[in-house]
Amino acid sequence: MKKTLLALLLTTINLSAQTVLLDEKIDKENSPGFFQYLPISKKIVFCVTSKSKGNSAFTLDANGKKTFLYENDTRRYSNFSRTEKSYLTSDPKDQGWTPDYNLILDNKEQLVTKDKFKDLNFKYFGVYNTNNIYDASGYVNSLYGSFNDLYILGFTNAENSWRIKSLEKDDIYLEVIEIKSNTKKRVQLEKPDFTLLKGDQFAKAYYDASFACKLNNNENFDLITKSLSADRQRTILYKATYDFEGKKIKTQPFILQLNNKYFITSTNGGGEKYDTSTQSMQSTRFMNNSYALDVLSINNYYEDRENGDMYIYGLFSDQDPNKVKGKSSPKGFYVFKFDKNGNKLWESINNIDSKEYFEKVRFSSDFQVNLVEYNKDLIFSASVNSFTEFTNAAIIDKKSGSVLKSSFIEYNNNFSHGKYSYFISQTYDCKELKNKTFSQVGFAAVSINPKVMEYLKSVPEKGNRLYFETLYSDEGVWLVETDNKKYYKVLLFKE
Repeated sequence: MKKTLLALLLTTINLSAQTVLLDEKIDKENSPGFFQYLPISKKIVFCVTSKSKGNSAFTLDANGKKTFLYENDTRRYSNFSRTEKSYLTSDPKDQGWTPDYNLILDNKEQLVTKDKFKDLNFKYFGVYNTNNIYDASGYVNSLYGSFNDLYILGFTNAENSWRIKSLEKDDIYLEVIEIKSNTKKRVQLEKPDFTLLKGDQFAKAYYDASFACKLNNNENFDLITKSLSADRQRTILYKATYDFEGKKIKTQPFILQLNNKYFITSTNGGGEKYDTSTQSMQSTRFMNNSYALDVLSINNYYEDRENGDMYIYGLFSDQDPNKVKGKSSPKGFYVFKFDKNGNKLWESINNIDSKEYFEKVRFSSDFQVNLVEYNKDLIFSASVNSFTEFTNAAIIDKKSGSVLKSSFIEYNNNFSHGKYSYFISQTYDCKELKNKTFSQVGFAAVSINPKVMEYLKSVPEKGNRLYFETLYSDEGVWLVETDNKKYYKVLLFKE
């Protein structure tokens, strides 16, 4: 009897390691759609649709407090600015493919008409995923990474067209839409210094030098370019800050050096993925590979919002890619920490010791690489979707760069699990967690945080298949759970 009571007590302790913040039903009047973590507010925003009542949006904090942005409205989605003080919704009266937009700031609406967006290119400002992590693979007509509380920014060429073919050869113009007045101005962009990017001393590139941009709240924006040395042992990230007149304020280089190791590209969000699946692109160097990556994909970075510290991360090989016919042959990962002035504070260079097929993945675009905040430290993860599927994850000490913990988990990619109409449409599952489906970055939490795994094992296997998405923060791991039919819930796992 005592053993039974002890077992029940331990089970209760384990299950109380997480807090259920939200538990909602799904039906025609309450169908969740878009959601995203807001790192400044430390909340999740949810957008919910209803067949008869209209749409709603609300935020959820770590204490389970639910605050509505709007209820029973015809607005669609709510994408927050970089400051998180305003959000953009499509105009409810416009149902077109490229609609008018409303920016809501201090509960006041400001209409921005779609004629201002005509022929503008927004893709260089990228997109922000569910974890609010930047991805440079943006879309020409997606403006959600290109607005703040005052302006919407885009680019055009000399002919007022969105078609920018070459950063070096084309004249490029910054298009600045002032939200308050619904007016637009056009200024020529000051070019980067191409002597820092091109020449015999740099690695041979199959694509012209390109760039990526990030807004710095309402003040200015950064234009990112990168160089890679011919021996692939030195790369420099150039962070050029621009004002909204298209003028360069300053350029700060961040220099990364490897000894007897080689920088390789990965799908890390730092650069664009080029579709090579068309017949004309299936040359020898791209054969059997659906995507190619440029020099921007040599790494990505996370910038500390409080002090400007830069954490630059990616993968390396111990074999010279120039001598192995383009094969990736990854050996491990690195994180370099710099202060905002480019002074290196530490470097963390680590082999990934797992099954030997890690090093046999041929194409660097098969590696999904992420770095996220987690409990005042960082989680690095490298996931593979190739001839096999797995995730390596490591907790990195922010102060020293030491690896505090690492893990490895294998799983399968089953496309039959996912449907476009689902709230969460993941396709990855593993033997340990039957009838449950995850994203690749979600498996980092499953493998690195035992409380998450304990909870998942406690959830019954019978019934509808369950789908999970994971959000990382200094508050802990947020787990969004749903069966896509009857309910969705949010749990928070604290250390």
